[in-house]
Amino acid sequence: MAPTATPPNAWALRSVTQPDNVVELRPSGSLDATTAGFLHTHLDALMRSGYDEIIVNCRDLRHIDADGVAPIQHIAEIFGELGGKLTLLGLDLPIDGLGEGVLPLAA
Repeated sequence: MAPTATPPNAWALRSVTQPDNVVELRPSGSLDATTAGFLHTHLDALMRSGYDEIIVNCRDLRHIDADGVAPIQHIAEIFGELGGKLTLLGLDLPIDGLGEGVLPLAA
């Protein structure tokens, strides 16, 4: 599903700049096909902004599925090739559509 011009009401995203050229992104609500495009856009912009590390803090997510993981995986692979680091924190939810314990992020 293609993203609409504005994110759904039940979804929010905020970023917090940390010391040492690190930024933390905090999505809340659901991360799925409806919101994945918004997350990808924000991750891409942060990656291009020159940060050394992007932290995606998932503690406020209520739901995540395989479509929601896709932008994180995509940016993690590109960012890693450019020498950056993408860290995923607080993911205590099962990911619908993925096997248990499987998170396809680049090492």
